[in-house]
Amino acid sequence: MSEEQRLVSAEVANYRQQQVIDFKGNQLIEALPNILSPEEAFDALSYYPNYDEQERFLPTHIRYHAIPRLNRFFQPVMQHLDLEQRFSRLLRHGYISRNPLTPEFTKSLATGHQQLHGLETKNDIRSTASSMTLMGFSGIGKTTAIERVLSLYPQLIIHKHPLNITQVVWLKLNCPHDGSLKSLCMDFFLKMDQLLGSNYYERFGSRRNSISSMVTRMGQIARLHCVGALVIDEIQHLLATRDNNSEKMMNFFVTLVNEIGIPVMMIGTMRAKSVLQQDFRQARRGSGQGDMVWQQMEKNDDWDLLIESMWEYQWLQNKVELTDELNKAIYEESQGIIDIAVKLFALSQGRAIETGVETITPLLISKVAKDDLKLVQPMLKALKDGQLSELERYEDIMPMDIADYLKHHESKIDLRASIQKKKEQIANNRKEQKTSLIKKVILTLINLNIEPSLAEKYAVKAINELPGSAEAEVTGRALQMFTEKKETKKTKRDNPKKNELQLIIDKGKRNQKSVYESLKEAGFIKSPLDDFAI
Repeated sequence: MSEEQRLVSAEVANYRQQQVIDFKGNQLIEALPNILSPEEAFDALSYYPNYDEQERFLPTHIRYHAIPRLNRFFQPVMQHLDLEQRFSRLLRHGYISRNPLTPEFTKSLATGHQQLHGLETKNDIRSTASSMTLMGFSGIGKTTAIERVLSLYPQLIIHKHPLNITQVVWLKLNCPHDGSLKSLCMDFFLKMDQLLGSNYYERFGSRRNSISSMVTRMGQIARLHCVGALVIDEIQHLLATRDNNSEKMMNFFVTLVNEIGIPVMMIGTMRAKSVLQQDFRQARRGSGQGDMVWQQMEKNDDWDLLIESMWEYQWLQNKVELTDELNKAIYEESQGIIDIAVKLFALSQGRAIETGVETITPLLISKVAKDDLKLVQPMLKALKDGQLSELERYEDIMPMDIADYLKHHESKIDLRASIQKKKEQIANNRKEQKTSLIKKVILTLINLNIEPSLAEKYAVKAINELPGSAEAEVTGRALQMFTEKKETKKTKRDNPKKNELQLIIDKGKRNQKSVYESLKEAGFIKSPLDDFAI
């Protein structure tokens, strides 16, 4: 890949002011897009393909070519917004311990270099990376959802000053069909070459290299290019592996998280549950993001919103209004699996056009499901009947144990209530502290012959401008704003005469003294220690 081609897919770093203390001063985080609110995430994740009502009156053979456009339709629901929030935290918190402007970052590179030469090293840097897993039925939309989330971030960010690095924000790999760790490493080198224009695959991707050598190289390359998150899809393929490759791969993921500090996100069907409940626990233990299990959607507001949005894409000459009966028919035949629901809607339109009826009915939906979705009918029937003995035959759509699910969430309910109560206590304490500080600053300003209404006005302004600052700083800033305002009012006068306070402040500035120090020395501010007998 040429330099010009590579730069097309890259973004030059644009550093953004951070509000979270942990993120400030870390240019890997500051170069990321802004953190999105749920409303902003909804807009960013949505994708509505182009649609023109006039297409409904095109010839039959042309309308057939418009129907597949439905496959690109994406309507976020609450679980997608939850995924976006969790990935946002996963990515940013993984960078906290890998600030390239700190000595620890250089030390971690040196540690990786020593490991390449077979030297025993000790990693004293505590990783802030965590991991998360996303499991769900086939067709539930896991891969589509994570790809939509990843599209919100540039994959490459070029830093020029003071850093001189190319940051790989995320890398998505598919677990090899044979569960081979060597194949995964080779895919990693190949993907990095495609992004960076490097030759890692040529140098380290040969099958002659040992797995341990590849793994070590992979870790060091990930450190060097500040890989933000590694997304591994189709993790259920580890079940096909032999010779303990499954255990080796899971141990490698644990090493990525705990030692190298790179967050790992695992995606798989329900078959992956047995794999993920074993060795990967060690890495997940420190995860603040939790694991996500996507089963079929319930027929609720989320479902209705999805179907209503999708229903707008019709290429039938007789446009059909969505009714409760049609909505119910789509749900019954898809069992809440989004991919099947979209396909069923598209196939039903195709059948309506083909037969010339140009309309959709519940009976047509059922007939299309029976005729054109034969392969998934046994699985859908197992879901519909809810019989455990039948569901066990289809591990990909196997729901989680309901009793375990309720028990798992029961403790979270109490914990959430405790956290909420603690948050309210902290908020009340901060409010009381702020009120107390306002009173003190107002009294000081009144003692300086400032009108009470003005004293309150500038005290509140100063506190809002300097949150968390000491009383002296806030009082000084309030006085400065007051005197600046008075000075502005006098600009229309010829040869304005400065008041006594301003003269004292100006004199202090020339002597490199703060406003508070100048006024205190002049006797306008009383030291709080004078009220105590020492």
